[in-house]
Amino acid sequence: MKKFIPVFLVLFLIVPIVAFAAGQDPASIICNILNKIKLIVAALGFGLAVILLIVGGIQYMTSGGETEKATSARKLIINALIGIAIIFAAIFILSMVEGFLTGSGIQILQNNCQIPL
Repeated sequence: MKKFIPVFLVLFLIVPIVAFAAGQDPASIICNILNKIKLIVAALGFGLAVILLIVGGIQYMTSGGETEKATSARKLIINALIGIAIIFAAIFILSMVEGFLTGSGIQILQNNCQIPL
């Protein structure tokens, strides 16, 4: 049963978007879905990365000169920064796909889902 929980969550997120877009062009439906995914990735990813940076900074400051604690805190900060780079790359790739669908180029975190005829 636990295997089906992510599938149901995805269906509950995607089905309302598709149902509201009943009379639209399929490319604009895909574009709207990509735009929503882009915003969710940005909000959750950057929020989590900021929290991890803060936790890593607090751990580093409270390490008290212990090299093991300082090293683990430094690794946490580096991994959070790598995560931010991955989030930027994911948003850029989604923006490229959306730009190819709409023919309007790459516009990061903007809704440019007007499909030219």
